[in-house]
Amino acid sequence: MNQYLLSIMKGQRSGFFAQLITFLLLPWSLFYGLGVFCHRHYYQLTGRYKAPKPLISIGNITVGGSGKTPLVIWLARNLQDKGYKSVILIRGYMPQAAIKSDEVDMLNEQLPYVPVLSGKDRITNILKTKSKMPVDVFIADDAFQHWPLLRDLNIVAIDAGNPFGNGHLLPAGILREPLSSLKRAHIFVLTKTNASNNIEGLSSRLKRINPKALIVESRYKNAGTVDVFGTEVLPVDFLKDKRVTGFCAIGDPLSFESELKNTGAIIAKQFTYMDHHVYTKDDLGHMFAFCRSHDIKVLVTTHKDAVKLHPFKDLFTGIHVVYIPIQLEITKGSDEFIQKVITVCRH
Repeated sequence: MNQYLLSIMKGQRSGFFAQLITFLLLPWSLFYGLGVFCHRHYYQLTGRYKAPKPLISIGNITVGGSGKTPLVIWLARNLQDKGYKSVILIRGYMPQAAIKSDEVDMLNEQLPYVPVLSGKDRITNILKTKSKMPVDVFIADDAFQHWPLLRDLNIVAIDAGNPFGNGHLLPAGILREPLSSLKRAHIFVLTKTNASNNIEGLSSRLKRINPKALIVESRYKNAGTVDVFGTEVLPVDFLKDKRVTGFCAIGDPLSFESELKNTGAIIAKQFTYMDHHVYTKDDLGHMFAFCRSHDIKVLVTTHKDAVKLHPFKDLFTGIHVVYIPIQLEITKGSDEFIQKVITVCRH
């Protein structure tokens, strides 16, 4: 039911029942919008915290996978290459049953030399860095709506394949704020542009809302295949023509399915769970049963999901579990993007 409702919110379903559900949820969207308005203006009236070093926010205006985390990784690596010491601030969303955040674990694996500080209170984490670690710039993940913090640069990731869902605020739609809030952005990064055939139309719409913001285009690049329980990087064509089962618990499962198809794999089935789902033995047993009954030897997942599987290593006897590491590739506006970021870092 959750996936069905999410597909309605994203505008991927039409028909009588989809319209009825949307209509019934619209009053709650009005209450939600009022709450957002009051929350924002409370901090505008009471004051917001200014970090001792430049603070760059990477966020979005929708719920679901817009590609923020790959963008954080891309930016941190580029700043590192140019000699800037960054610290990543992340809420570290963690379901009640989880011990650690999947996103934090993934960032630590991808960026071993960049400190990642997790927690709801980002101001406290900023204060912890004083005299303890060198910092040139803070990168705040998912902070476009984090009102206690003043930001020096607002970067907003927008899923080019499904930028605004059905156009409604939560819970009727996927918008966290009205589209007019995009006027606060300094840079728009269009992600998954290969999944859209109307980039020009989306760019024109964003320019009408915020003509001063830089618009950057990007897409995902398959970086090969990695063994979940080893360090071996398998050949790029490892999955080609293999019958596999996919599974994921991310905000945009369709993007994972698309990337899996691009490897040339033959997908027998894809198991999809809600974002940040904590896997259980029952979940894995269900997938194993399907693989055994269909003589499938390979399970494929995402890096974000892979970091949650290590406690179950002994259960995967006879099944090869791999993940597809996805890297962000800037296809348009890369030089202007990094120059704008460096200008902020130098202040």
